[in-house]
Amino acid sequence: MFDIVICSSNLGLVKRSIKVVNKALINYEFDYHIDKFTNSDSKLGDVIKNGKRKIYIIDSDMLDIVHRIREKDFVSIIILISLYDKIDTELFHEKLLVLDYLCFDKDYDDNLLKDMDTSLKIIFKENAFSFKYNHIVYRIFCDDINYIEKEPNIKRCIIHTLDRDYYIVASVREIMNSLDGMFIRSSQSCIINMMNVEHIDCGNNIVYFKNGDVTNLVTNKMKKIIAENIK
Repeated sequence: MFDIVICSSNLGLVKRSIKVVNKALINYEFDYHIDKFTNSDSKLGDVIKNGKRKIYIIDSDMLDIVHRIREKDFVSIIILISLYDKIDTELFHEKLLVLDYLCFDKDYDDNLLKDMDTSLKIIFKENAFSFKYNHIVYRIFCDDINYIEKEPNIKRCIIHTLDRDYYIVASVREIMNSLDGMFIRSSQSCIINMMNVEHIDCGNNIVYFKNGDVTNLVTNKMKKIIAENIK
């Protein structure tokens, strides 16, 4: 799951932005959610604090939201939009790390499409796992993976994510070599994402994930390492 957050008091600007975002993401094989805010309410604060990397599209009249984001989050991507062709110098003085500043009246749709494409390339390069299955190319966020297990008797694995399962024709070793340091091999037939582990029952060798998933594919040696490294 991936979040796009659109903030503007102008409903026309919000609707136009949603249309462009949906168009930009139509060819991507992942689930996403669009949050819409017309003011700086408490629910927006909850979204900012949830720890997920996001793409923010924010009206320049709501620059206070950018400050709130950057107080807690320096990795999410921010695109500023405006009804006016004017860049606020505060963007440069405050070092708010904004990807782009778009004017609504000047090729807005095309420019936002380009910015969405750039944003996704940045995010996928740093935090995605790509693979092909049945002639379809999938790109899923590593943060969304709970664990990967080998199916018995065939060279195929199941990737268990936060909201669905995927299949991949590859060995556990091959997959492990493609993943970063948040993953560890808990057994010969399983890889787990330590960032999504809630706790481990060491007595029964069961790993519990934050969304309720579980796996018992854990060796006695690895359960100690997992217990010591739960985030």
